[in-house]
Amino acid sequence: MSALISYHLLPPNNAPTLSFHFGRQGIGLEEASETLASDSLFAALTAQAAVISPQRGPHGEPAWATPFDQGAPPLALSSLFPRLGNLVLLPRPALPIPNMSEALRKEIGKGFKKLRYLSPALFSAVCAGREISEPPLMTQSGKVWISAAEAGYLPPNWQKQTTETAEAWHERLKAATIWQIESVPRVTVDRVSNTSAYYEVGRVIYAPDAGLAVLVRFNDPAAQPQFEQLLAFLGESGLGGRRNSGYGAFRSERGPEVALGLPAGRRSILLSRYVPRPEELSVVQHADSSYQLVDVQGWLYTVGMPAQRRQKLRMIAEGAVLAAPPEQLRGKLVDVRPDYSLSRDEHPTLKRGKGAPHPIYRSGLALALPIPDPGEASA
Repeated sequence: MSALISYHLLPPNNAPTLSFHFGRQGIGLEEASETLASDSLFAALTAQAAVISPQRGPHGEPAWATPFDQGAPPLALSSLFPRLGNLVLLPRPALPIPNMSEALRKEIGKGFKKLRYLSPALFSAVCAGREISEPPLMTQSGKVWISAAEAGYLPPNWQKQTTETAEAWHERLKAATIWQIESVPRVTVDRVSNTSAYYEVGRVIYAPDAGLAVLVRFNDPAAQPQFEQLLAFLGESGLGGRRNSGYGAFRSERGPEVALGLPAGRRSILLSRYVPRPEELSVVQHADSSYQLVDVQGWLYTVGMPAQRRQKLRMIAEGAVLAAPPEQLRGKLVDVRPDYSLSRDEHPTLKRGKGAPHPIYRSGLALALPIPDPGEASA
């Protein structure tokens, strides 16, 4: 299986930090997320492909999306994950935390409930069921755990200083912020009544030594230059919402490969969102599969047509553990444009037609890693 290549999102040349508006589902502009899911990232890349190339596939989609739709994806990509220096933080697996001493569990206490991201070494330990014998380094108020062995990969100002005690360093790390979500006050003025209305917009700001990363597995090496070109253009256009307010710009560069060193078994863990094909539903329904579901909806915009709500789509979230090896988990693209022929009432403009003359894709294609069967790695 080909390696996972990381691509780091860095601040643009005229800014010290990354700043995004990744809206939370179903909530107003005032709420923001620290990351962007793989289906949204794929949609952004596809929209960018439509802008820079006139080539279209058989259904009117950008030509770059055609092989993904036809079941021969040239690459698989993860969601955007937080990054601290070169350390890519991975989602908490849908697995129990492995054996720990009673003293260590007592020391962590309620911290288990806060945990959302793990460093690669701890991610591997949880997936393999290996014992975690040393207290993890916690940061972002306990949402992020990093193994003591990976402390040397942290940016210099995050590492233990010569004048610090270990206890003081741990407390400093715990209070440090990799990302910070804040509300920015805004005012809009009604053009007719000339009255003003106050509202707030949420944005996530990453620390100077931090950012985001996407992991990519290239099934076809020839797809790599095109992906890198699309990612570079996307950095210029901006990612996420409120781009006209200066959010979403970034530079991208290739980072190191990510190798977790896990022995293969008959299970997989997802680093992307996933929509199973009909023949894959038995894997999802297996008693040994563990996952969370997320409902995905929102708006679509296409040239010459009104803004419309996309069809709601239910997906399996990152971190899911499924009872099948990765080669059995393909997933699929889903066209989420509304179809008003199925509606009770016709659309005032589009009547009984579809919401766009071309597919509006959300990617449920899986980026899955093999993990050992229960008890194998820890035995």
